[in-house]
Formats: sequence, C-alpha cells, structure tokens
Amino acid sequence: MNALSKLLNTKFAAFLLFAITFGFIFNPWTKFPYTFILIILFILLFVYLQDGNLKALNFKKITLRTIGIIIGVFTVLELSMDFVFQPLMTILFNEPADYSSFEVLKGNSAMYFKYLVFMWISAAFSEELLFRAFAFSQFRRIIGDQKILIVVLSAVLFALPHAYQGGVGLAITFLFGLAFGWIYQKYQNIWINIIVHGLIDTLFLTLSYYGLLSYYA
Repeated sequence: MNALSKLLNTKFAAFLLFAITFGFIFNPWTKFPYTFILIILFILLFVYLQDGNLKALNFKKITLRTIGIIIGVFTVLELSMDFVFQPLMTILFNEPADYSSFEVLKGNSAMYFKYLVFMWISAAFSEELLFRAFAFSQFRRIIGDQKILIVVLSAVLFALPHAYQGGVGLAITFLFGLAFGWIYQKYQNIWINIIVHGLIDTLFLTLSYYGLLSYYA
C-alpha cells in the first residue's frame, strides 16, 4: 500500500471522499444524467486510489442463483411496498406521494424510453453504487463494521435527494433505502441491488407512461 493509498484509507479521507461524491448530486454546473455519470467515475477513481482495485464495490458474478434472488427480492419488495408500506405512509401523512413531475411521461413514447435509459444510468446504477457499494465501503472505514448503523445512515442519505416527492415520498424512499441496504448487506453483490432497483423504477415509469400513477395512491 503506497503513501496515497494509506492517506485515502484514513477516517477523515474516507469521510471527505464520500462527502464530495454525495455533494456533487446538488452541484449547479452539471445536469441530469451527466451528474450521475460523473459520480460513477468519481467512485471508480476514488476506490481504485484507495485499494488499487475495485473489489470493495462488490461487482460479483451473476449466476442462476443470483437471478433467482433478484426475482424473489424484487417480487417481495414491490408487493410489500405497494400494498403495505406505501398505503400506510399515505394514511400517516394524510397525503399521497407527489409524483406529479412524472405525469409528462403519459403517452409520450420518446420521453418514456429516454427516461428508462437515464433511470438505469442514474437511479439503478449510480444510486446503488453511491448509496450502497461506495457508502458502505467508506462508512466501514469511518465507523467500523456497524452493520445496522451503516444501513440506516445510507438510507437517510438516499432519501434526502428525493425530498421533492413530499413527506410520503421521502418516507417511502427511506424505507426503500433500508431494504436496499439490507439486500446489499446480506448478499454483498451490487449487481443484485442495481437490477432490483432498475426493475422497480421500470415498473414505476411504465405506470407513469400509461397514466396509472394513481396505483400508488
């Protein structure tokens, strides 16, 4: 391990690297989805400089067992969120989540497919890389292997950029963050998170395209 690698593995450096990467979401100079493409590059660079490889990000093989896990996790997570937690949050907050910004997709095929591509780059790949693989890697350097605390912290940070969806949307995103954190903690394979996240958001965008967002209400 060279001097730079040792320096970047200190608690302060790990905190600083994550803060810089997370803060870049809110920068005024780049726009969606290019912001998230740069975040991906930041993460790959920072982790490589820390370790000399990308093993900490857990890009593991996708096997038949992995595919089975993805299908099972997606089904359980989608059904539980749609029919238990989302209705519960709507009752508690006395309002549905604000998904009005996605109404422009209704019947617009070009925009729908554009959003699908952007979503898989930004939400599925970039968010899981940032809030699970990279966050867990850096938090372990900062606070040690505090599994529950790391899952909760990553879920809080994951929810913050979704504040535009209102209180219910924020709460639902936090719950998704807890679920995604548990999935990553259990299976230690970022591809599972990326694909499950992408499938969930694909369903959401498809319902938006067909004008069925009331499904979530």
